[in-house]
Amino acid sequence: MLMKSYLTNRRQFTFVQNMASKINKFTCGVPQDSTLGPLFFIMYVNDLPKCSSFSAKLYADDTYLCLAQSDIKELKLMVNNELIKVDEWMRLSKLSRNYAKFMYFLTGKSFNKADKEKRNSKIHIKNVVLHRKTSVKYLGLLLDESLNWTSHVKCLKSKLSFASSMI
Repeated sequence: MLMKSYLTNRRQFTFVQNMASKINKFTCGVPQDSTLGPLFFIMYVNDLPKCSSFSAKLYADDTYLCLAQSDIKELKLMVNNELIKVDEWMRLSKLSRNYAKFMYFLTGKSFNKADKEKRNSKIHIKNVVLHRKTSVKYLGLLLDESLNWTSHVKCLKSKLSFASSMI
């Protein structure tokens, strides 16, 4: 009964610069900025890893989908096919999809500078080309394509330099 009362008959509005939108009722989703919101969200998306061949890593509201393949052309084909499954799962789960936030990251020995043409292979979902990143932040670590510490150390040096100048 407590869960039902928490999740039903919810209303929301937006307040920006002394202007409020009309109050809307919403029928699905997790209340944001609530104590139980993160727990409900994790429970809600917990079956995402079962919908595709990706190895899915879920952390709070971030999701990382990983797929390994030594051949870049085969990898591209696999990723594009698996993204269709993920997109369908999200649609059926009534989760909004902002493809502009989707990105991908390649790493491995076989992706050296000589393979630049192969690296530029496009990954897409619903006719939207995803942005390729050369480094990504994952659980506070900055990872680059070669999986060395260069990018992370450079970022830390910059932050420490700024912090020390403030002292």
